[in-house]
Amino acid sequence: MSSWIIQTMEYDVDLEGLLEARLREGGAPYALSSALGGVGVRMEGRQGLLALAEALGRVLIHDLVTFEMAAMADETPLGREDRQRVLENAVAAARRREDLSETVARLCGYLQEEGKLCLEGFLRFRMPETLLFWRLCVEEAFSELLLQKEYGEAASLLRLLLNERPPRCPSLRLCLHGDGLCSLSDEGSLRMEYVDESGEGILSLLIGMAPARLIVYDLSNGARQELVKALTEIFSGRVCLYTGDFP
Repeated sequence: MSSWIIQTMEYDVDLEGLLEARLREGGAPYALSSALGGVGVRMEGRQGLLALAEALGRVLIHDLVTFEMAAMADETPLGREDRQRVLENAVAAARRREDLSETVARLCGYLQEEGKLCLEGFLRFRMPETLLFWRLCVEEAFSELLLQKEYGEAASLLRLLLNERPPRCPSLRLCLHGDGLCSLSDEGSLRMEYVDESGEGILSLLIGMAPARLIVYDLSNGARQELVKALTEIFSGRVCLYTGDFP
């Protein structure tokens, strides 16, 4: 039976409890004990080594990602609530693309040669590409938040502009399709169909026409989500939205 000491100097976690939970998931026999500066782990044979590597891989990739990304999010010039939003979105993005295979292989090689492993040391010196990937996730979440804030400010200005204008027509109906096709009609003879993938054209047209009531049929199955969001924000109080399939 082989033994190792697993330790962390930085992460504020119940390391023994975390290791026990991950090792239990693997199903291989194990023994844990308190050790100087960490947690002692004893495993049997090659299967035990692989089970420990898989357990440590899950700890590093899945459990510690929040700690590392929180430090990265703290580097952004955002308030507390916005940093939390960036962190949550970045962690979710990273976990959607988790891949333990390379990390487990590296851990197996390391544990065969060494009897002590420091989690943050292994992460920073043996997994630099993982840290880079996590940083990219944080930067992407940060950029998306800034775009949402800018978009929200623009939508507010357009709504104010629209509210200052008297309605130019009583009612308009807009059908949105997933391929970018927009169908616009009124209660009379107006009937228009054209492709506007960005949505900027239809927004400009509708703001110019300033309908007293806007009825939107979203037939895009989620493909025009951003445009629908813009319409509901800008035409707030005068828009009626329907989603799904219609005859």
